[in-house]
Amino acid sequence: MSTGRVCVCVCLSLLLGDVARAATFTAVPFEFDPDGTNIIAARWKTGLGCPSSGVLPAAVTMAPTSVSESGCPTTDSRDKHNEGLLLAKSGPTTINGSAGVTIQGVKGITLSELGYDLRKADTFTDPRGSHCGAGAPRFNVVTQDGVTHFIGCDSPAPIQTTTGSWIRLRYAPSSAFPAIAAGSRVKSISIVFDEGTDQPPDMFGAAVLDNIDINGTLIGRGPNRPEEDDRDEGHGGDHDHHWSFNNSASRPETSSMAYEDHVQGTKIEMISPARSIAYSGTCVSFVGDAMLDYEPGYVLTFVACDLSALSTPLVPQIGNFTVTLTGAQGVVYQKAGPLTYGAVTIHQP
Repeated sequence: MSTGRVCVCVCLSLLLGDVARAATFTAVPFEFDPDGTNIIAARWKTGLGCPSSGVLPAAVTMAPTSVSESGCPTTDSRDKHNEGLLLAKSGPTTINGSAGVTIQGVKGITLSELGYDLRKADTFTDPRGSHCGAGAPRFNVVTQDGVTHFIGCDSPAPIQTTTGSWIRLRYAPSSAFPAIAAGSRVKSISIVFDEGTDQPPDMFGAAVLDNIDINGTLIGRGPNRPEEDDRDEGHGGDHDHHWSFNNSASRPETSSMAYEDHVQGTKIEMISPARSIAYSGTCVSFVGDAMLDYEPGYVLTFVACDLSALSTPLVPQIGNFTVTLTGAQGVVYQKAGPLTYGAVTIHQP
C-alpha cells in the first residue's frame, strides 16, 4: 500500500507539473543572420493569423459578417488580435541564416503531439501558399539525453486534419528522426525555418503559421508585449461611419487610428505615434498626425468612451466617439455620436 501511494503521488505530481507548464507555453521569435544579409524574418503579427471566428463590419450595411476558416476549428483563446507567425528566408538556402521560434515552458515535459496550422490551400503538398518542405518549417526537439530530433513539415508526412485556406498538421513524436521514445523528457523545442526561395515545390521562402500545438495546447500569439499592459482599443461606428483604433501610453509609437465616412467619402488615418494620450473615467483621447483622403498635413484628435457598464436591456449602450481633424485652415472635419455596433475597451490607468 505504501508503494502504491508513493507511485500515485509521484505520477500525479508529474502530471500536474506538465499541466502547469502547458499553461505557460510561449513561442519567442528569433532571427539568426550572422552575416547581416537582412533576408531573415520572424515575427508574430496582428491580422496575420487564422480567423477561425470573429466578426468584421461590412463596409456599407454595417451588418456583422462572420469570419470563419475551416482550416483552424480551434484556436488559442489568449489570442485576441488574430496574430500569426511569419517566418521567412528571402534568398538562397545556402545563406547562413534561419528564422524561427523557441518554445518556452517545455523543459521536463513528455511529448504526445506536435503540430501547427499552416497558411496553405488544400494540402501540404500544394505548391501554393506557405513553404512546406522536408526541412522547414521543422521542429527541433532536444531531449534530456542531449539528442536532437527533427520533424520537417512534409517529412515525415504529417497527419492533415483540415482543409481550407489554412491546413492543420499534426505529428507523432515517434515519427521524428530519430524517433522520440515514449516517456522521454524534453530539454528544448524550437521551430526553425532555413529553406529559401530556391526550394520546391513553391520556391517561396516564407511560411505563415498559427496555433502551434504542444501536447494539445495551442500557441496562437507572441509573448506579451509591453504595450499590452496599457493597451486601449476599439472598433465600430454607426450606419454611415466606422473606425478602429488602438493606443498605448507606454508605447505611443504603436498607436493607430483609421476612420471612414461613407456619406462624404472621407477617409482619415493617423500616420504618427500619438503625441499625447489622456484619460477621463472610461474615456480615452489621443492626438496624432493624420492623412485626409491620403493627403498628409492634418492633426487628428480622437475620443472614445466605453459605456457598456451603463447599458440596460431598455437602453443598450456600447460607447461613443468624437473625431476632430484640423489643418492649416482650422477644423476641416468633425463627427461625434454613439456606437450602434462594435466595442471599446479602455484599460484602467
